[in-house]
Amino acid sequence: MYPNAIYQWSKISFFMKVKGFILFFLVAFAFNSCNVDKCDVLCNSGPLSLNFQLLDKTTGENLFTNGTFNSDDITVLDLDNNNNSVQFSFNTEDDRNVINLGPFGWGTNNVNYALKVGERDIFTLHINAEEKTEDCCAFVQVNKLEIENAEYSQNMQSGIYEILVEL
Repeated sequence: MYPNAIYQWSKISFFMKVKGFILFFLVAFAFNSCNVDKCDVLCNSGPLSLNFQLLDKTTGENLFTNGTFNSDDITVLDLDNNNNSVQFSFNTEDDRNVINLGPFGWGTNNVNYALKVGERDIFTLHINAEEKTEDCCAFVQVNKLEIENAEYSQNMQSGIYEILVEL
């Protein structure tokens, strides 16, 4: 009977050790998962870019779509840098014919641009933006955005600035 009791105790001791071992790993895993850094999530907005459509003030038609303007005639000038040309893109997807300016806010914080089509001055753009970081996320905050020498509105669904041009 005595050897059987030793066997039973060793069996109980083995299961206690296994339970303790499993419990140790569960607790270690639980504490390790608490060390997740909230900054491990990528949440940067990237630099700001702006889109513009030039519309006929009377009809509301896009002036590139209806053939009044040609995208090859667009120039964007940096008023703070001897009127040097500024790079832009022109998006013709789905006949939207949108002028894209930017990026702004990361390295380019103050902007004073003039947009022209041919010899016609369309508008002047003034932007003051800065890169900010809150809760580990970087984003661009626009402190000032002014469009001068043109009537405009922003399409809240697309974010596109609709510049009304009087012909």
